[in-house]
Amino acid sequence: MPIAGRFAKTAVPAACVALSALAAAGCVRREIEVTSTPPGALLTLNGREVGRTPARITFTFDGTYDVRLRLAGYESVQGKGTTDMPVWDFIGADLVAEMAPADIHRVERWHFDLVPEEHAEVGLHDRADAARRSIESMPAVAPDAPAPAPTATPERAAQRERSAQRAP
Repeated sequence: MPIAGRFAKTAVPAACVALSALAAAGCVRREIEVTSTPPGALLTLNGREVGRTPARITFTFDGTYDVRLRLAGYESVQGKGTTDMPVWDFIGADLVAEMAPADIHRVERWHFDLVPEEHAEVGLHDRADAARRSIESMPAVAPDAPAPAPTATPERAAQRERSAQRAP
C-alpha cells in the first residue's frame, strides 16, 4: 500500500477524534437570573411564561427582553432586561470560546421590586388625575379638522318627511 493511502487511513480518523475532543472540551452557558421582592412572581419573558421568581433561564442571543411579573396582592411590573454581548462572544472569538478547554458560564442578573396593591392605588389615582388633566387641556376640536357630518336621527328623518309632503 502506498504511503499516502496508509496516511489517509490513520490521519483522517485521528483528525476526527482530535476535532471531536476539542469540540467536547469547552462549553459556554448563558443564563438570565430573575429575582423579585417578594419572590414567587409569575415571570414572562418576551410573551412566554417561564416560571416563578427566582428563576434561571438559559438564552442564546444577547439583546433586550420584555419582562413581566405578576403576583397576587401586588401591582404587575412591566419592564425591559438587557444582556450585553461580552468580547468573547463576537464572531470569531465565539468559536475560540466554544473550543477552549474550559467551561464559560455567564449569568445576567435582573432584580425587580413589586409594590403592594394598597400602595399601588395611590400611584394609580395620581396617574389617572394626570391623564385627565392632560386630556382636559387638549382643544375640543382640532383647528384644521373638517366640520362634522350631520347625523341621522329620528327627528331629522321626520323633519325631512314633513318637508317632502309640503312641497308641490
